[in-house]
Amino acid sequence: MAPDPLSNMESSGREKLIGQNIYFHKNLPIQYLCLAGIVVSRDEKVRRTILVLDDSTGHTIEVVCSKYTPPPDQPLPPSRNGNGPDPSITHLTSATRVPLDISPLRPGVVAKLKGTITRFHGTLQLHLERYVLLHDTNAEVQFWQERTRYFVQVLSVPWVLSAEEVERLRREDVREEEEKRRKKQEREMSRHRRERKVVEREERDRMRIERRYEREEVLRRKYAERCREENRVFKEERGRR
Repeated sequence: MAPDPLSNMESSGREKLIGQNIYFHKNLPIQYLCLAGIVVSRDEKVRRTILVLDDSTGHTIEVVCSKYTPPPDQPLPPSRNGNGPDPSITHLTSATRVPLDISPLRPGVVAKLKGTITRFHGTLQLHLERYVLLHDTNAEVQFWQERTRYFVQVLSVPWVLSAEEVERLRREDVREEEEKRRKKQEREMSRHRRERKVVEREERDRMRIERRYEREEVLRRKYAERCREENRVFKEERGRR
């Protein structure tokens, strides 16, 4: 239904973005993806539901939605696709962790889906955040127009930061680094305090054991002296007999 949106995207090689599921189209950071197509399969797992979406680009993509079972004493929040609490809702959105009813997403349904980009065993997946059913061709054409407009007005425009924005981001980065160093120093100080307390406790235990040993050694010497004296007296009495 639309050109493959993943074909021109590359994973970030920047160290600070590793593990954040952030990709780039040219120099634009991409974290969310919006696709439209036909749901061709639905697989229920223990902790997630996996949909396969065919968007007519020659490729399919897996759409993952995490399952959620609320505690018995906790009321279910309202669904993003409904008007109130729905006890049948068993899934969560990817980013906001809001309950989401995906029961309409069955094989054969045409829908527009938006979510975060994830990777599983080297394969890109869409972690579902929200969706809209496309009931007719007009809705599909509207999606194509939205996609083309977004591509022209946003993705095709180089992302340029002003000097003020660069400086602001630099200051934020410096503050974050300072905060990380401060927290690291606090952890180190806390670790040193714990180690010092352990050493002090072990030293107190050692001194207590030594004092106890010294007291017991005095008693042992007394008992040994008494035994020798009693043995001497016994031998003298036996000799007189």
